[in-house]
Amino acid sequence: MIFSNNRLGKFIRNGRLDLKLTQEQLAEKLNCNLSYLGNLERGKHIPSLKLFCRIILVLNLSADAFIRPSQNMENNSYVQLLRLLSLCTPRELNILLENARTLLDNREEKPRN
Repeated sequence: MIFSNNRLGKFIRNGRLDLKLTQEQLAEKLNCNLSYLGNLERGKHIPSLKLFCRIILVLNLSADAFIRPSQNMENNSYVQLLRLLSLCTPRELNILLENARTLLDNREEKPRN
């Protein structure tokens, strides 16, 4: 995987938009300059490691998802589910797991392998 400033900018922007934050709101949460954040999202700058860590924590993103993206990371529903899962209690996770198993076991069309 080749690093791309544009891919990082898109990753940050999509995370911000998923949380329905404006650039101003995110810049305030990150304690960074608004124009600098805009340049990050446009791929014109690269954040320091410290700022990158703050960004992924504030936006509830996975650094692993950026470093080793899967094909599913292009699917917005998949990405949103991952973020929501991190907010669930263990009991809620078990309920969701059982629901997912039931859904897969009872779907009409089985995927081809």
